[in-house]
Amino acid sequence: MTLIEAVREALREEMERDERVVVLGEDVGPLGGVFRATDGLLAKFGPERVIDTPMMELGIAGLAVGMAMRGLRPVAEIQFADFIHAAADHIISDAARIRFRTNGDAACPLVIRTAYGGGLRGGPYHSQSVEAYYSHVPGLRVVAASFPGDAKGLLTSAIRHPDPVLFLEHKRTYRAIRGEVPEGDYVLPLERANVARHGQHVTVVAWGWVLHESLAAAQQLAAEGIEVEVIDPRSLNPLDTDTLLESVRRTGRLCVVHEDARTMGLGAEIAAIVAERALDDLRAPVERLTMPDVAGIPASGPMEDYLIPDRARIGTALRALARVDRGQRGVVSVNGRESPPPPLGEGWGEGGIRPDASWTELVSEAAREIPQAASVVEVDLTNLTRRLDASRETWRRRGIEPSFTPFFAEALLQALHEVPHANAAFDPVGRGIRGYPAVHLAVSVTNAHGSAASHAVIRDADTRNVLGLAVEIDALRAADAGDPAVLVDGTVSLADFGPGSAMYAAPLVLPGQVAAVRVGAVDERVVARERGFALAPTAFLCASIDHRALDGMDAGALLGAMKRVLERE
Repeated sequence: MTLIEAVREALREEMERDERVVVLGEDVGPLGGVFRATDGLLAKFGPERVIDTPMMELGIAGLAVGMAMRGLRPVAEIQFADFIHAAADHIISDAARIRFRTNGDAACPLVIRTAYGGGLRGGPYHSQSVEAYYSHVPGLRVVAASFPGDAKGLLTSAIRHPDPVLFLEHKRTYRAIRGEVPEGDYVLPLERANVARHGQHVTVVAWGWVLHESLAAAQQLAAEGIEVEVIDPRSLNPLDTDTLLESVRRTGRLCVVHEDARTMGLGAEIAAIVAERALDDLRAPVERLTMPDVAGIPASGPMEDYLIPDRARIGTALRALARVDRGQRGVVSVNGRESPPPPLGEGWGEGGIRPDASWTELVSEAAREIPQAASVVEVDLTNLTRRLDASRETWRRRGIEPSFTPFFAEALLQALHEVPHANAAFDPVGRGIRGYPAVHLAVSVTNAHGSAASHAVIRDADTRNVLGLAVEIDALRAADAGDPAVLVDGTVSLADFGPGSAMYAAPLVLPGQVAAVRVGAVDERVVARERGFALAPTAFLCASIDHRALDGMDAGALLGAMKRVLERE
């Protein structure tokens, strides 16, 4: 059946089963409804049970509330969801609150069906998605059926339910989506989601037309090795949080796709639930892919297509989300020390690294066990020099000696947003790669006297701006911290020994890390510029990688991202 046929079958069978069920709305009689959902019902059940009404949404809802409170089971049709707001007073103030107002003495077993959503060139007055408005109302169930079988089972359950139900039908699915529909008495629970496609890398929650676009995108990504789990919530209020959380805890990633506008949409509520109850299981920030915050669907067809998420945009978003892996939170031991990543095996190399391992032992372990490769890029620091000059007085008022190092640190941290798998560790026992949930930046700089190197780890460095990094790095220079063994507590390393250091040198990737960056001395060199040459302050950046976890393309991507950050105006 098509979805509209399944709706019609549910109405007909419930009207046959229960003589209290009546249908009312504009053009539901001889015309059979604007979408023909009630076609044939007038001939079968007569005008006392299939009631044509004037064009008065408030009146339709008011009549239906009265019928429900007097013992009938009305199914009221609002032709287009765009016009349901005219009936909001009776839906929100009366139907949804009757049970609460009367302390359970009265009920309002009412169903309001309405067609919602864009994609059929209905323009701004026939294309709204209204689910967020009404899902906000306590006492009102909101259901969205996206498959024909679900349409029959959910609508049947809604008609039998003792409280009011807003039943949403995406008009674009009416005849475009076909599926098997069980014969006879068929009901589905109104509070249970459906896992429409099983996967392991990303969870997608969607309903209506964009659910089918999400399924199409998931099928395309499966060919790339990305398995997407697609959840059809079916009930938008109440949400089936158990199914949602079970999926997100398994995949570690969530993308909510909806056709409604973004701000204050249901995607925000779903994201909040996951943040409150499954934050430690997330490997990436929650993604929302929605229609922009515009006043309505435009009359222009190409503009309408541009606004509504389609399979191409959904696929792009999911592909990017699947690449983000910040690991799952939890305090465990890495290299014998407390650190936030998940466990990665029994040790690093033969016997593992002892908590009291010396720098010599760490260097030997790194040289023996980690296959290292290096890449180099030259960076024009002209624009960065201007930024440093602009910050110079502000920093000095705070007691900070201006230097390029905080900007290099900032560039590395921003680059890790683009290449998150460079903030990770390779487990030689489990033969796996696990991303760290935060960036603990291992920093090596020259001390304030220029006589020796200082080393420290800036924990949660990715939560700091460039001034915050400058404060930490300036304190490190002044502290003259000499033991480089502390660097193994970081998740990625940065070395910048300033003026007088080597033009470039390959840094060492330490156990428990997969990337390290070394900044060469800043000096004026000839660079190509505007079809000519110029002298400019430049520096060579060298990235070393653990070749078991990253390759040359990853190193190039990391350095390229740093270069873009450092050279921006």
